[in-house]
Amino acid sequence: MGKIAVFAGGFGSGKSEVAINFALEEAKRAAEVVLADLDMVNPFFASREVGQVLEKAGVKLFGPGGDLSFGDVPSIPAEIIALIQQENHLFIDLGGDEVGSLVMGYLSRFVKRREEIEVFLVLNPYRPFSSDLDGVSQVKQLIELAARVRITGIISNPNLVEETNLKTIIEGHRQVQEFAAFLQLPVKFLCVEERFWDQLLPRYGSILKKLILHLRPTWLQDI
Repeated sequence: MGKIAVFAGGFGSGKSEVAINFALEEAKRAAEVVLADLDMVNPFFASREVGQVLEKAGVKLFGPGGDLSFGDVPSIPAEIIALIQQENHLFIDLGGDEVGSLVMGYLSRFVKRREEIEVFLVLNPYRPFSSDLDGVSQVKQLIELAARVRITGIISNPNLVEETNLKTIIEGHRQVQEFAAFLQLPVKFLCVEERFWDQLLPRYGSILKKLILHLRPTWLQDI
């Protein structure tokens, strides 16, 4: 079977954007790529909004609808369990708090049957609950308890949306590195918008991941 990559994080972490980009990148190399949108807490940020982009790239999108509702105790349709058991590369965009992580808890016994599993905690240190060590530790603990999986690595995603600059990224990433050292977790990737890629590549090398933005916060849509 192919790999499973789970993207978890608090509100504003950018995990949905990261999950989309990772799935699109994998689709350039693999024949069967699935993005499961299990963010049931903040649907207006969820990756189903870019379904057409994913479909055009050959990424199959599974998202809430029908049996999968936005309730506090979500029901899990057989289709997502079947996808986990199939030969594919599966990317899971997890909900941003305990309610969302509970979905993963229901699925964990199936997910753990895969040989290659990565569970990423996406951190934006400029967002609430990710700006200090106590907040990050609580988010990690909450996700692991509810989702019944262990975080295997951190994805650094420091940004202030349209106000992001090089200083924002460099200082924010340094803060994420400090969090990771305390949590004894590796920082697997640093995600940046494509406009910063060339300037930061010499500094960070292979951990740097280029993000093409597909989602836009609702409070920016009228600007």
